[in-house]
Amino acid sequence: MSRKAPTPHTVVEENYVKFQHEFLEFLYAHLVDMRVIFEGDLDALLIFISISRYYLRDERANPDMDEEALGENRHLTLSRIAELTGIPRETARRKLRQLESKGLLEKGQHDNWRLVVQDGQPVIRTKYEPVWQRVMQRLVKLVRTLRADV
Repeated sequence: MSRKAPTPHTVVEENYVKFQHEFLEFLYAHLVDMRVIFEGDLDALLIFISISRYYLRDERANPDMDEEALGENRHLTLSRIAELTGIPRETARRKLRQLESKGLLEKGQHDNWRLVVQDGQPVIRTKYEPVWQRVMQRLVKLVRTLRADV
């Protein structure tokens, strides 16, 4: 007879201190690195993350599709970005322009915003390679640390 897997709620309760500690360690170090890239601007970081989520979702689902084949699915409008992040529309517009001037985002047709991708990689990965190496190391450490408990 197979043993029933514990529910997510039970797993979290049994490992709460460990999970919370490891998550906060990861988040803290990640935000310290992102603070440098985004010059301490949390709104700009949130906007970038909101757009990155769609890019990464589509990459996972369709890793071999090119940008044109994916169409508008991975692009967010100013209005949608403001809605998702809770950032006022005009503030979001200013932040989008700042991220565009840094070469991290670009405006497409119909007020759609997307990551700037060159040679199949988001520019942020290549422009800030040492940061992304640390991010990946932290992520692997987090997964390895929590793997046995989930």
